[in-house]
Amino acid sequence: MPQLRLLLLFLLCLVTIPTIAQVRNVYGTVRDAETKERLPFVSIAANNGETGTTTNLEGQFRLQHHKPITSLRFSYVGYTPQFIQPDSTGRIDVYLQPSAAQLQEVIVRAGQNPAHRIIELATQNRERNRTENITAYTYRTYNKFVLTATDPRNINFSDTTLTIDPKDSAYYKMSRLLENQHLFVMESVTNFAYLKPNRTNETIVATRVSGLQQPSFGIVAAEARDFSVYADMPIFFGKNYLSPLSPGSTRKYDFILQETVVSGQDSVFIISFAPLKGKNFNGLKGLLYINSDGWAVQNVIAESASDDKRGIKLQQQFSKVQGRWFPTELDVEITIPQIELKGHQPYGRIRTYISNINLSPDLKKSDFSIIALQQTSDANKQPESLLQQYRPDTLDSFEQRTYTVMDSTGKAQKLDRTIRVMEYLLTKQLPIGPISLDLNRLFHVSTFEGLRLGLGAHTNDRLLDWFSIGGYWGYGFKDKEQKYGADATITLHKPSNLKLQAAFWEDVLEPGGRRLPFRQTTLLSDLRQPLLPMLDYATHKHLNLSGRVGRYLQLNTQLQHEERRPTLYFTNDQPQATYSITEASAGLRFAYGEQLMQLFNQTTAMPGKYPVLWLQYTRGLDNVMDGDYSYNKYDLRLEAGFQHRTFGKTNATLAAGLVNGNVPFVNLYNGYGSYSDNYELYAGEGFETMAPYEFFSDRYTALFLQQDLGKRLLRTKFFKPDVVLVTNVGYGNVEQPLPYFIVPQVKTMSKGFFESGVMLNNIISSALSGIGVGAFYRYGAYSLPKRKDNLKFKMTATIAF
Repeated sequence: MPQLRLLLLFLLCLVTIPTIAQVRNVYGTVRDAETKERLPFVSIAANNGETGTTTNLEGQFRLQHHKPITSLRFSYVGYTPQFIQPDSTGRIDVYLQPSAAQLQEVIVRAGQNPAHRIIELATQNRERNRTENITAYTYRTYNKFVLTATDPRNINFSDTTLTIDPKDSAYYKMSRLLENQHLFVMESVTNFAYLKPNRTNETIVATRVSGLQQPSFGIVAAEARDFSVYADMPIFFGKNYLSPLSPGSTRKYDFILQETVVSGQDSVFIISFAPLKGKNFNGLKGLLYINSDGWAVQNVIAESASDDKRGIKLQQQFSKVQGRWFPTELDVEITIPQIELKGHQPYGRIRTYISNINLSPDLKKSDFSIIALQQTSDANKQPESLLQQYRPDTLDSFEQRTYTVMDSTGKAQKLDRTIRVMEYLLTKQLPIGPISLDLNRLFHVSTFEGLRLGLGAHTNDRLLDWFSIGGYWGYGFKDKEQKYGADATITLHKPSNLKLQAAFWEDVLEPGGRRLPFRQTTLLSDLRQPLLPMLDYATHKHLNLSGRVGRYLQLNTQLQHEERRPTLYFTNDQPQATYSITEASAGLRFAYGEQLMQLFNQTTAMPGKYPVLWLQYTRGLDNVMDGDYSYNKYDLRLEAGFQHRTFGKTNATLAAGLVNGNVPFVNLYNGYGSYSDNYELYAGEGFETMAPYEFFSDRYTALFLQQDLGKRLLRTKFFKPDVVLVTNVGYGNVEQPLPYFIVPQVKTMSKGFFESGVMLNNIISSALSGIGVGAFYRYGAYSLPKRKDNLKFKMTATIAF
């Protein structure tokens, strides 16, 4: 009997062994066999294509199957495929060998390229697969940014007998540092919500920044998330590129079917893409993983095919969520070749993991405010457990040491205070306790004032967050006049930015200039003012109420009085003319789709894709506050930009104005010229071949057009500027009588003023800025007698932000 029991036990073991070996769940990591770098998007096929998966951004995978998994095939473009039979543990760590033959150029005759049919099917199904067409969705993200550096010279300092040149000491120290840690690490967790067609909200609920105790910002992957290969001209980190899935892309891109991976009833087609030789457009290069289930993009790897000033590589992974393909992992690698850090090449990597996806949330319009991106006040106080909950893996030793070292260093060097100062510098304010110095007032250079030095200050929110008072003083060394002013502002309602302001100043103004509410200027958009040769001295005081109404509308009302003392058309032997003007005005700015961002303790508008409209009505009031003039004035401005996949970006500005009644000469409209013999920089505003006060009108219309062709027309190895075509047209007339001494000197644009030109931008460029040249020609009824005088050359400057 014991022998029988033993036999039965032996037979039971024999029956059980195959069952144990029937692995149905495998997991592991795939790496490069040479560099040990983790490989994302590796295709994994089980049992000759019965099922399959791909690795995530960390090179990790997990595969479950309802049948025993007997074989696995690992394949990745540029690597030799590897076949593995799983053992009973279920864990498989794979090291793929780079293949000797990298992606080769394949010549495919028309009609015979198998990739074209797949690309066309994916293009036809763009609309059904675009996340923008989902009615509403919410999700949570975990984001991690790591800044580190590579050793381009690969010098080995392990040999203690090696003599180190003093100039290499900094390089040596940096190499030692990078052996144990990164330069910088930042993490965040955010909640994101979307409601069709354009309402979004992202809130940073947890953030951690190495070296900072109280960071006022967190990392978000907005650029990577907003990139959509389904759009005709997706924005790829500040630039528009032609998508490989845009209509007609097979005539522009070279598509090569690299591999087909069978996964159950579906197939994944791995297709490489790059601009065809001889095609001149802003293109991308990379890989598309297209799934036959809905002909949707499952993975995409993309980078610029031509931008050698900066290296940005984007990877997106999509998964099936509630019956739809939805992005679940994002990866961005950033390098700037021109930047060197103690002999090392710095580079950054942003990784985002999307979870808690809900494609049918109960969202309403009232759930969304104008603030599209913000951070909770306690985001930097969240426990480590919240970050750990959403990390795909624990922090590695490098990341942990970076936090430890940088946190102690940041505390010792008071980096939090430095960041606070930098935040104020972004708004050109330097805080000193409860007072902020206005850096805009420190110095200014112009044709009329020469060098102007000054000082300005206002109270900040350290004193009161609802009230501010301040003033300024300045002195022009050319006109030898003082300028000064003071103002006080009360914030009545923070969410709508409703403010009441009273101000007084003694300063200069442009005769015939335009003043519209809420017009923000950037570093290179306000280059016309310094060239103006004559300005009015003005004593000004006003009471102003402004704020936001709804999501996209800003309103401004103002009552003001000015005493204007012009210098234009007046000589020293003439008595000083004085105009006493009282005005009441109401203006608006409407920017549909515009959203705001609250980070770095500042609120900033994020550029939108819709036109922006300004309207203003001004009433001149006589016998009110010593006003001598009664008139009606109407101003309009419309700015719009349009992107075309063949012709590039079109920027258009339409400006118009009308004033009637008893209006002083200084409140007419000048021609808006921006040319001076002593000023050879492209102004970006107005007519580039017209002198500032060459024309005056009481009614006018002007159209300013720019067509940015990018590098489509000129692209050689050493010379590839951005080509921009410019055409400006203006009409104007004066129907009211002018002062007798001005009439001989004033011209109108009743016959139309015309100029056209071409700019070659970024002839000399870096990752962040560029310098070029432009040529502009004046023609039509107001062309100058000598042809050479109609041609003007100017230098252009661009910035990448």
